[in-house]
Amino acid sequence: MKLLFQTLRNDDAFLRRSLRATQGIRILLFLSFLVGLSACQTSEKSIFTISESDRPIYARLIAEPDSVHYFTSFDLTRLAYREILPASFNTLLVFIHGTAAQSKLYLPLADTLRQHGIATALLDLRGHGLSEGRRGDAKNTTALARDLKLFLDTLRAKYPQKKLVLGGHSLGAGACLKYISFFYDRPSHYRPPDALLLMSGGFYPNPNRSSKTSLDARQQDGAFAKVNPLQSLLLIPDLLIDIHPRAFEILLPNDSLVQQAISKNLLTTHYALTFFLAAFPIDVLDAYRNVRFPTLLVIGKEDELFAVADAEYALSCLPTKEKSLIVSDANHINVIWRSAPAIATWLQSLQL
Repeated sequence: MKLLFQTLRNDDAFLRRSLRATQGIRILLFLSFLVGLSACQTSEKSIFTISESDRPIYARLIAEPDSVHYFTSFDLTRLAYREILPASFNTLLVFIHGTAAQSKLYLPLADTLRQHGIATALLDLRGHGLSEGRRGDAKNTTALARDLKLFLDTLRAKYPQKKLVLGGHSLGAGACLKYISFFYDRPSHYRPPDALLLMSGGFYPNPNRSSKTSLDARQQDGAFAKVNPLQSLLLIPDLLIDIHPRAFEILLPNDSLVQQAISKNLLTTHYALTFFLAAFPIDVLDAYRNVRFPTLLVIGKEDELFAVADAEYALSCLPTKEKSLIVSDANHINVIWRSAPAIATWLQSLQL
């Protein structure tokens, strides 16, 4: 552990020395992110909705009592996680939540997997849920990858004979790719997962996708996020001096359940640019080249952020021979529980 911390400190020194060379890349990422949001910048309405059939699930999750474990990350931040374990198991799904969410949202997925003899460990990313850290922010652009590394190490120490499948939803899927990309080039500290699950995220947009799709129609009804005009003035200085303004606000449904969840600090709505840079690899296609283990992609037909064609294109880019795609009758959020039985079947088919 001491050697790992020393190596990571050396990496920090290297990153500081390389800042001038990478600054252009970060600015390009920043501009492309802003362009993606600005298309719906005038909208105050969320692209997401809560259907009547899903309301009982959200209500139950809000009322669910908390039972978490903690581990300490590289900068002494304590990170929370939940374990949902069957009586006996061979496979453990290590799952990372998406933007605005936390681990509690994924209990329906974990409950289904437990019924099929599969264990789940659900992480609260730093600044989310019951984890410590400034809300919606990260220490630097490698913090989440390092957090995942230590989370996986913690679980391997607790369950040394088990097979670990790494997975994530939405932003969490990107964080999985960021971890793989960051540590693949540091082989002395990298142990690949036994399999990978990317749900509603981590997809490279299909360059051949038609401009007129049902996704485009859905995105005309609302926005994913908006930029605070005043705090956005600090984004360019942030690239130089790391002041971390939380200029990005996630637009959530105007619903009593959402307000109840916010009042209980279950949701994170304001983000710094550094957090998004920490959550995604610089080059997604390059990150795909390091995926050399069984991989499952999951997407809902009614996903508000991605088209099925994006998932299909991502699948074609993966070099691994063992790869599958599940297209569920679901949207970006309820795909979490609607795809759960199919995910359980896939995990069992791996015979890890």
